[in-house]
Amino acid sequence: MRMQMQMQMMWRRVRVALLLGALVSLAPRPAQAQAAPAATAIDRALATSQWRDAVRLLDSALTVTPRDATRLQQRGRAHRELAQFDKALADYTLALAVDRRFAAAYGGRAIVQQRLGNINAAFADVDSARALGMNDPQLDLVDGIGHLMNDDGAKAWARFNTYVRAEPDAAQGWMLRGRAAGMLGRNADAEKDFTAAIERRMPGPEVYTLRAMARVALRNTAGACADLTEAANRGDKTAAGTVTKICR
Repeated sequence: MRMQMQMQMMWRRVRVALLLGALVSLAPRPAQAQAAPAATAIDRALATSQWRDAVRLLDSALTVTPRDATRLQQRGRAHRELAQFDKALADYTLALAVDRRFAAAYGGRAIVQQRLGNINAAFADVDSARALGMNDPQLDLVDGIGHLMNDDGAKAWARFNTYVRAEPDAAQGWMLRGRAAGMLGRNADAEKDFTAAIERRMPGPEVYTLRAMARVALRNTAGACADLTEAANRGDKTAAGTVTKICR
């Protein structure tokens, strides 16, 4: 009982991991005409995840062609990767002011809206991206995380299940589907999904803490303590305190 109470407290502290990759258009478009060396440098910076260089180069390019929707969308992505979400939101919105049918800009803005806590706006942008033909599995992640934030485990599970089927090697999909299963009280399913995420090398301590919670519900105290120990070794201070109080 003591361990269950401690784990319930930890459950409230576990955050949803927003581990989203880059959204890309199904039909990428070339940017407006620019000098070839400049365009090549921008594309190279984006391809190699040199986000600060990309912003600098795109700032320069956009002084020449300020209404280039593709470059605005690309700068929005770079700002997003740098966690500069207000700037990213502004760039995506500018891109859509130029081209209201730019699916990748809706997709990217959906991620940013979600990071800013604007869940309904994120849902709306996902719907717009899909209506324009975007069929990227990442949209299911955005939708699922939004439903998770709204405490709607059933809708979250359905979206994460779609994502897992499309991207079976992506650890974050398994972890998030397990999180939704746990919300629904399906602890055996949650444990299996967290294990699948661990097998796919999910980084950080969170997945071990989540699996420990599922194992407590399944009355597997030894397994829960092993997971909490691993979470503590990976930097989860709350897990470390629980191990000290309960598991020894």
